[in-house]
Amino acid sequence: MTGQDKGPKPPHHRVRRLTDPDQQPLPGGPRHMKAVPGPRPGPQQWATHRLVSIAARLYERRINRRLARLKLTTSALDALEAVAELEPATATDVAAMLYVSRQSLGKVLRRLQSLGYLSKERGRDGRSAYLHLTEEGRAALSAAENLIGEETSEATGTDFAEEVLFRQQLEQQIRHLRNAESGTATRHRTRERQARTVSSFRHGQEHHTKHNNESGAPL
Repeated sequence: MTGQDKGPKPPHHRVRRLTDPDQQPLPGGPRHMKAVPGPRPGPQQWATHRLVSIAARLYERRINRRLARLKLTTSALDALEAVAELEPATATDVAAMLYVSRQSLGKVLRRLQSLGYLSKERGRDGRSAYLHLTEEGRAALSAAENLIGEETSEATGTDFAEEVLFRQQLEQQIRHLRNAESGTATRHRTRERQARTVSSFRHGQEHHTKHNNESGAPL
């Protein structure tokens, strides 16, 4: 080693630890920092879709507690009511009326059949299947409607007036959304028909041109 190598070495720079515990960073950095406690945002700050979803879930929980003695849920009750209104009804008709998919409705219908509340029979064509309420199903539907009616009758004064207003608002919203949904579906079907017409026209032109080319006819 040379003389220059034997010279004094600079002191090691060590990281000075903070003595104040309030100034020490939390382990792992910012990801592990605790959230500052404060008031949580209430429903007045939620988006409309969140308000609708949470209100529906809370209402379903309340109704499901009453329907549990009949082994029903709000979804099952909706299906029973729809079959009663459309009877004889197909699963497709019920799904369209309730705005649900055939797959999700199928689970509900199979459970209602296992409870003996619904029966299914084949149509004359051998392909269609029609749903009917059994006697047990009609009794369960009547009992469920009575249970829900009891809850409504228990509401008095301001609660009853608010529920009536809420029902009116829901009815208006459903009519509005149904009309919008029907308009969207109509426009979609119109575009599909127009696309098929254009495709058919182009296919006809191509076939005509090919035929003329093969026969030597003037274009």
